[in-house]
Amino acid sequence: MRAALLVATGLLAVALVSQWNTVGASLGELTVFGVVASGLVTVLAVGMTVLSWQAVLAALGAVLPLRAAVQIFFVGQIGKYVPGSVWPVLAQMELSPDYGVPRPKAASASLIVLALAVPCGGMAAAVTLPFVSASALRHYSLVLVAVPVFAVVLYPPVLSALLAFVFRLLRRPPLEHPPTGRHVLAGAGWLLAGFVLFGVATWLLARDLTPSVHGLRLLLLSVGGYAFAWTAGFLVLVIPAGAGVREAVLVLTLAPALAAGPATVLALIIRLFATVADLVWAGVGMALRPRDAINGNLSPPEAIPSQPEPNRTPG
Repeated sequence: MRAALLVATGLLAVALVSQWNTVGASLGELTVFGVVASGLVTVLAVGMTVLSWQAVLAALGAVLPLRAAVQIFFVGQIGKYVPGSVWPVLAQMELSPDYGVPRPKAASASLIVLALAVPCGGMAAAVTLPFVSASALRHYSLVLVAVPVFAVVLYPPVLSALLAFVFRLLRRPPLEHPPTGRHVLAGAGWLLAGFVLFGVATWLLARDLTPSVHGLRLLLLSVGGYAFAWTAGFLVLVIPAGAGVREAVLVLTLAPALAAGPATVLALIIRLFATVADLVWAGVGMALRPRDAINGNLSPPEAIPSQPEPNRTPG
């Protein structure tokens, strides 16, 4: 995480030096309110992901308190800065038994959230960008092709069959509770809320940089642009956290409002804020862990399995 933060800071510094004539003026246009508010909203946006993971985990039969979910999810999220999207899943899978959650359930929840993010990001882009940045959709239309594919995979009967197949390959017992549509939709809702908040964080910076569009159009462009850029970056699995790809696509999608110099600065600042937010939430997760759990001496509480509603007969 520290290395990722240094990389993000270094990218920002390189942008400032190499394009100082155009970028320096853009930095001067940023207001203290815009920068601080954007950073705070980014931290809140990152926080939405744990609520999605918690909801999906409940769909699989394990109900965790929010405190425990934060501890597992965000400490494990540090792994996303290693090339390949599987590392945070493995980290969360290893942390979960300390809180009474079986590894297969934790891994399934993490994989489902990753899969959910693609149609959620694509949906956010598809309902906003056609109004303000159709050129971005033309250049990167293949990104949206993945949206219906992931949507089909996430249909509960299909998802249950795929998970059962994976566990058979791994010679592990199947999940006792197949995922339910209600909880999966709740997970998607929290992810969509996160994309909207990331868009607001982008908009708070964009409106300071003398954009050529304003008001609702700029907000739609910011929400759709960020969601589209995140989705494109995620699909390039070999690059840690989509570094570089996300920024390049965001600069393109913001072209109707911002020149390349200001858009590059904005993209790098948003990346830096997201990295800092990951660090903040990982620190919160570590701080919430009981001292005995950190030392490996705690017998953790069991996760609460979701219980079916009792049969009730009129009488």
